Amino acid sequence: MILKKTLLCVIVILLSAGFAAAATLNVGTGQTYSTIQSAVDAASPGDIISVGEGTYAENIVIKKNDISVIGKNKEKTIIDSKKIGSGIRIDQANNVKISGFTIQNSGGSGKEDAGITIYSAHNNMVANSIFTNNVAGISIYSGSNNNIIAGNDIKANGNNGIFIFSSSSNKIYNNNIQKNKFGIYADSARENSIYSNNFIENNNQAYDNSGLNSWDDGKSGNYWSTYSIQGNKNSRDNYPLSKAVTIEEVPVLTTPPPQEQAAQEPKLKGETEKSSPGFTVVLVLISLIIMGALRTRKIE
Repeated sequence: MILKKTLLCVIVILLSAGFAAAATLNVGTGQTYSTIQSAVDAASPGDIISVGEGTYAENIVIKKNDISVIGKNKEKTIIDSKKIGSGIRIDQANNVKISGFTIQNSGGSGKEDAGITIYSAHNNMVANSIFTNNVAGISIYSGSNNNIIAGNDIKANGNNGIFIFSSSSNKIYNNNIQKNKFGIYADSARENSIYSNNFIENNNQAYDNSGLNSWDDGKSGNYWSTYSIQGNKNSRDNYPLSKAVTIEEVPVLTTPPPQEQAAQEPKLKGETEKSSPGFTVVLVLISLIIMGALRTRKIE
């Protein structure tokens, strides 16, 4: 009897663990969530926030790890910051992915304001979006390391297309950076990799005061409508490109990191989740062991 109860408890515990999985939280007209912030507040690590077309007058703050916020259509899924802060602020959160938005009209609350601000945050990705009419398009700020900025159109922002402050080891590639006051402004930043971007008709193409960033990947650099990197004399593109880069949409992996949760297809919250093959094997093995023990006990 004790072994039977033990078997039942083990199965219940394992099933509870196996059914925990990523969910998709839908935002938009007629959806569960009417604002992006409300979906962010409800999200758990591994969740995907899917945002429908429309204009969202929000200043979103993300302080949770391992969530993805994905717009349905970057031209028609718009975050308007109303000049009272950043459109999205990733605040000391890691493994956050943002893709598929137009983000506009940020600024007014602090020097790190931007369409998207990455603040003391690591391993995040900002991709496949449009940034326009912000004080800065993207701000990588205050010890934010190992982030990826790729596949974006960053144009006509008041100060900087991309502002990097006191941050390192970020990758910035495959972006169109056009008609900003500064294309990229790197202040006290080092070991950032900046390559395969277009710098077109910015008032000042680039600034780098450390001389410790890479403006090419060792084989190819960036396209410059007029070549200029101000700041440190060691700041240079060793392999400038002769023609503009074709900006392509980059893949965004929206499953959670393997060390946190096995990759699974997203499900709506409340739906039954299927356990992974590995979980099923473990459950069967444990069941067989306990059932074998039951048989042995009966024989004895």
